[in-house]
Amino acid sequence: MSDDTKRLILALLLSGAVMLGYGIFFGPGKTQQPPAGQPAQTTQQAAPKAPAKTPAAKVKPATPTVNPAAGPVAKAKPARRAARSVAPEVVVENQVAKMFFSAKGGALRRVELKKYYKHPGKKGGNYILLDLDPAGPLSLSLDLPKADPELSDKLFTPSRTGKLEVKPGGENQLSFSHEDGILKVVRTYRFKPDTYTFELTVSVTNQGQAPVEFHPELSMAEKPHKEEANRYAFTGAELMLDGSLEELDTGDLKDNPVKAGAIRWVTLSIPYFMGAVIPLPDDPTIKRSVRGGATDQLMGVTLVDPRMRLEPGQQKSFRYQIFYGPRELNLLESVGHDLAKAVDFGWFDIIAKPLLALLNFLYGFVGNYGVAIIIVTILTKIIFFPLAQKSYKSMKQMQKLQPQITKIREKYKHDKQRMNQEIMQLYKTYKVNPMGGCLPMLVQIPVFIAFYKVLGASIELRHAPFMLWINDLSAPDRLWPDLGLPYVGGIPVLTLLMGVSMFIQQKMTPTMGDPTQAKMMLLMPIVFTVMFINFPSGLVLYWLVQNILGIAQQYWTNKRKA
Repeated sequence: MSDDTKRLILALLLSGAVMLGYGIFFGPGKTQQPPAGQPAQTTQQAAPKAPAKTPAAKVKPATPTVNPAAGPVAKAKPARRAARSVAPEVVVENQVAKMFFSAKGGALRRVELKKYYKHPGKKGGNYILLDLDPAGPLSLSLDLPKADPELSDKLFTPSRTGKLEVKPGGENQLSFSHEDGILKVVRTYRFKPDTYTFELTVSVTNQGQAPVEFHPELSMAEKPHKEEANRYAFTGAELMLDGSLEELDTGDLKDNPVKAGAIRWVTLSIPYFMGAVIPLPDDPTIKRSVRGGATDQLMGVTLVDPRMRLEPGQQKSFRYQIFYGPRELNLLESVGHDLAKAVDFGWFDIIAKPLLALLNFLYGFVGNYGVAIIIVTILTKIIFFPLAQKSYKSMKQMQKLQPQITKIREKYKHDKQRMNQEIMQLYKTYKVNPMGGCLPMLVQIPVFIAFYKVLGASIELRHAPFMLWINDLSAPDRLWPDLGLPYVGGIPVLTLLMGVSMFIQQKMTPTMGDPTQAKMMLLMPIVFTVMFINFPSGLVLYWLVQNILGIAQQYWTNKRKA
């Protein structure tokens, strides 16, 4: 779980604790600990599949040894950079992506997504998922330690030059080859016209006179900081290891981690998008290793296959399925290999994924995610309506008891223990729960955090417009461009409206008769407004609608009792 999510949970719990605890510590006096505890790690999930031995390549199912210092990030250091001019490139284009493959190592340098854009409203050009320095480490680079550890820096010969357009029924293959008198390496990519996935087959032939041993190492690289990367979504590496999801954020990657076991896939993820390598075919008995690394400018992971041995004249091949595209659940499910489990909402996954499915379902009818959020908010309000009514009733009862509580406090002001006993007895006599007033908010915290995770990390909400100035529900709302206002830039109109609605709701809420407590509770709208300023506008919309519905419910309840 990210530090920002932890801070959000802590802020919400502390806010609830303030409302819960004031009456307890300064009212009945019975000290109780406010609800605490927050998730520290993401959930583990089931695994995708791992490569098996092909007839031409019998690999030993032993865990390969790896050098944690090696890999794409280490290669970014000047001492390891290839001292040569920029290598020629071949551009491959299908219906959804445009990919630039370099003759340097036969690797991938750049990926443009044709159905996604840099800015809302289809502005700013195609979204650039990958854009690496031609002289630095590239993605899908291959090294063969012991046999040819610098293979990824060498120039390969492409099977064609210029551009390859992948069309139905047309040519869909691109190869890069390299030979040095001992090893001949051929990297063959196969593409489909309308998907974000493609296949990579590597064949290695021993043309020498002596046996050759090596561990194939396929590396991915990515820049960790994108222009529109937000703080809510995961950035780093993910892998399916021994049936469980492992996440390594950029901080973890800087520690050069090494993971070993049955690895079905590994990804490099940025907000909303990712690259993934799936070794083929699936064989959970094969043990592999993954190592990671990161600097402020580059992050990378290397998938290390088991040791291979080639006798003179022998050839072996190994395959990978590659994905470069959006982190969209339905799309990843179609890829197979349990790759959809790379989209993980942590402890709140059990709420967040059904919530996302419901939003997508409603969007199919209304065609607007903002309207879908409003409908979901109304549905959650209906579900919590009985609880809210009990809460309101409890607060009204507490308000009626305040004169008696004040007398007890005055009478036993020099005997705290007796005062607490008398107040608690009063609550029991009138069957009042002093914590009932804020229970609805505490119960709704998991739903709120699930919304927070969905709106900040789901590709479906990226650049999703609502109305008027709100053209991206995954981004903070600003009425105008940057006006130079401290902390916010533009005017956060929706957030300010949310703060006003919370203030009105607070004024309508029955108080305990304690002026100090009343003043403190009126500070809550200010605290929440400041906290929400840089939250996704979809999340602010959810809370605003919740407040409006709460105001309506309290007004209806007051009229009904009048």
